[in-house]
Amino acid sequence: MKQILVVCTANVCRSPLVASLLQHQIVRAGLTDKLTVTSAGVHALAGGAVDPMIAAMLDELGIELAAKFATPVAEQALREADLVLVMEEAHRQALFYRLPSALPKVFLLSELAGRYDEVTDPHGGSEEEYRATLELVTTLLAEGWPQLLRRLDIKTPSATITDGA
Repeated sequence: MKQILVVCTANVCRSPLVASLLQHQIVRAGLTDKLTVTSAGVHALAGGAVDPMIAAMLDELGIELAAKFATPVAEQALREADLVLVMEEAHRQALFYRLPSALPKVFLLSELAGRYDEVTDPHGGSEEEYRATLELVTTLLAEGWPQLLRRLDIKTPSATITDGA
């Protein structure tokens, strides 16, 4: 079973969003026996609630929230993950300082889509900022899905992430 770890700052906004979208895609692609996804934050307070706007947007899409509470990044989770997706370069740097040997498997989410964009944190911002983040990560996941599967050496019929359908 391959493990994907999605990391952001507090694990209440971006990483739960991305992990939930990925988990939904894993189910849709019939890969639950091959892939699992979790999320964590480099500065997460254990047990912090996921941002209600993220939960509401996922609910609108009919996508279940992958985790309801924040989890700090643990060294063991970094060791066990086959792929670590971060939202910002600062997250990659923080993980490097925690476990330098994990660096080869740490990528910006956008790098899977052949880009080099950071996903900015909409936490506490306007609804438009949240929706822009949802649109960006949905696009990055759709474009990066084939690369994600290649990096994890997973063979499957092509499936893409869509608007939650």
